[in-house]
Amino acid sequence: MVFSMSEETSGYSLAHPVYLDVPMMLSFLAHIEGGVWLSEQTKQTVSGAEEKFKKGRAALRARLLALGSVDAGAEGGDSSKDSSSIESKTERHHTSASLFNLLYEYLRDDNQVTDIGQPEQLNELRSGQLVELSGEYLGNPIEDVLAFFDSLMPYVANSDEDQGQKPATTAARGKRSGNPATRAAASVPAQAVQAQPNDSFSSDGARLMKRMSSDISNAPVHDLLFKAQGGLEAVVTAASEFYSRNTREYLRAGEFRVVGKVTKIVAQEDSINLTRRTVVGVAGPMMAEQLISSVSNGDLNLGVAQPIVAGPAVQILPMAIFI
Repeated sequence: MVFSMSEETSGYSLAHPVYLDVPMMLSFLAHIEGGVWLSEQTKQTVSGAEEKFKKGRAALRARLLALGSVDAGAEGGDSSKDSSSIESKTERHHTSASLFNLLYEYLRDDNQVTDIGQPEQLNELRSGQLVELSGEYLGNPIEDVLAFFDSLMPYVANSDEDQGQKPATTAARGKRSGNPATRAAASVPAQAVQAQPNDSFSSDGARLMKRMSSDISNAPVHDLLFKAQGGLEAVVTAASEFYSRNTREYLRAGEFRVVGKVTKIVAQEDSINLTRRTVVGVAGPMMAEQLISSVSNGDLNLGVAQPIVAGPAVQILPMAIFI
């Protein structure tokens, strides 16, 4: 169910962003206001008069003026004062989240955000449109698998050392292991293996996992999958600069709201490969499906999403993911 601030209970409507593209948010806010001032100093005089210094190119609406904010480093300014001596000085600050709340309210009040949640709505969407989707976070299957292996691989290596054994180098030996991580790594399709002779992992599959983990860590963008209650799936391309491990943990198995710009309408016959940021994604959808299937079936069932998002779906460049 998609809902707006006007549909919520009375009182304050406070959005808490777990992901926020601050430059995008500030540029939108500055465009609406013709510029943004982001700092206010208030000096109290003996007579009770106030002296205010405003930094920036232009003032926001009256509500932002009343709140004060952080200094964005803009040049210029103005001041008003009387001749009384100054007794005290105060300075008020905005946070990025408080500015987002203000911008979000502006956009909602002016009907600039389109709520989406059903595949049928894609016929009316266009690239560049500002939209909001409320739904369940399904994650990224390859990132979820890699996070699992990254957490277990140290235990696999330590187990081999404790037993005085050499690291397993064949898939057959890996499949006989009592450790689920080793068994899963050994199940990776042989054609996906990238040979790395000096690698210390215990199987060819584990070496591939290490390579993909490196690819994900160095990627400038993370693909996140959301699904609205109306059935629409959205691939949210989050910037690594604002997407951290903490963000991923906050999002895990929860329902959130995404507001951002549409970058692609995925047609019925089209699809998006969620492993496209890795070496497996380059090999095509079949390779991705085999890899995820190898860790989603049998003894080790991670319960991750499917790696191929089939249309109709939408791709969104997010300004914020919030609750």
